[in-house]
Parts: sequence; C-alpha cells; structure tokens
Amino acid sequence: MSFRRKTVAGWIVLSLVLSGSVPAVAATAKGLAAGAGVIIGHAELPISASLGMSATDHLVADAARTKVSIYESPAAPVPEKSLKNPTHEGVQLVMAVLKEEGNWFQVRLPIRPNGSTGWVKASDVRIRKVPNRIVVDKSEHKLRAFKGDQLLMEIPAGIGTSATPTPVGEYYVDISIPFANTSGAYGAHMLSIAGFSEVHLNFGGGIGQLAIHGTNNRASVGVNSSNGCIRLYNESIQRLKDLAPTGTPVSVQA
Repeated sequence: MSFRRKTVAGWIVLSLVLSGSVPAVAATAKGLAAGAGVIIGHAELPISASLGMSATDHLVADAARTKVSIYESPAAPVPEKSLKNPTHEGVQLVMAVLKEEGNWFQVRLPIRPNGSTGWVKASDVRIRKVPNRIVVDKSEHKLRAFKGDQLLMEIPAGIGTSATPTPVGEYYVDISIPFANTSGAYGAHMLSIAGFSEVHLNFGGGIGQLAIHGTNNRASVGVNSSNGCIRLYNESIQRLKDLAPTGTPVSVQA
C-alpha cells in the first residue's frame, strides 16, 4: 500500500509525480454505469437458471444510480448508509455479490472496516459476472489466479513488512488503472482492491487503501517490502490485469 488518490475533474491523480499522463477512468466508469443492463447470475443463485452461468463465475454489482442505499438486511426499514457513484475517486462504484435474496443482493463494500458487507436493492445495481479469482499466499510470497480450481498463473509477490502487514481477508478488485509511465513506483498497472491497511488509517494524504501493482524495484518482489500493497513484476501485472476485471474476488491468506 503505497499510493494515495484524489479526484480532479474525474481523473485519478496519484501522489507520485508521473512523467507520463495519468489515465482518465471516468469514461470507463460512465460506460460501466450505463452498461447494457444485462442481468447475470451465479450458478448457485436463482436468477442463473435461465442464463447458463458457469459454476465458477462470480457476481458483481455495478451501481446504476448516483447514490446506492446500503441496508443491514432486506427487512430493514431504512438504509444504514449510502455510497456515492461515481466514487470519491471519480470511478464506477463496484461491489462484489455474496448472496441473492428476492430482489436484494448482499454485497462486499469498499469501505472500512475490512470485511464490511450490506444489502442493496436489485433496482439500484446492474449485475454482471467475472470468471476468475485471485489468491495471495503471504507465507509463500505468491499470487495465484484461478478459474474455479484451474490455475491460470502463479507469480512471485511482494507483501507488507512486519510493521505494515498486508491484512488477511476477502476483498475484490474495485479499480483498474494502467500507467503510461511504466518506470514509476507503481509500474505498468494498478489493481486497487477493496481492502485497507490496518496500520495506516491515512497514508500520504490518502485513505490507506490496498492495491496490487507493478513496481520499478524488482528486488521488492517476493519479499516483505511494502506498506501493505502487493507488488508484482511489471510483466506479471500486465498479464494479471487481463484476468482480473473489476469485481474479481481477491483472497489474502496467511
């Protein structure tokens, strides 16, 4: 975890001064929000029966409104909070779906504390699928991508130090950002994940959110080297980004 983000006219701006341009992601966010509105389910969920879903697919909820109300349960009379769309970074609000119940979805939320969940109305989101999942094994310093039980790739990964550990937990990719300047500290690409440092409540003016990203320091991959983020070789993150669209589950294991 080594970056901060702020919104300027819908652009993601990193604290690192980049010699290349910072990519605009607002257009991508707008496209996702508009989407075709295709409703796609998981093979274990009721709506999947007529959609021919693979048993290995995972559900993702893209916000379809400028504000999504979050409820404690489908029976709750009023929401406990709401999340803005686009987010404070100016990108599409994305949530990973855990469960379907009638016209409701239980989702993972991109907020503190880690592991936060809530319920959203089906009318407030557009549901799509992602095919793969990511597992980070801290003890082995490895990142693995799977489709079901099929191993798609296995690569070395740098993780947090003992003072600033990468927190164990269940997360998902919430933002995907390419970098034209591949020699920067974050390498060729960054996959922000919906998890947060438990040491850095704030970091460099940001919110202490975690990410999987490239690096310009190859020696920092495969060891305990970061403030909590997961560092990959640039060639590795370039491969991984194509396997991990927003909503892809990320499991960090001890």
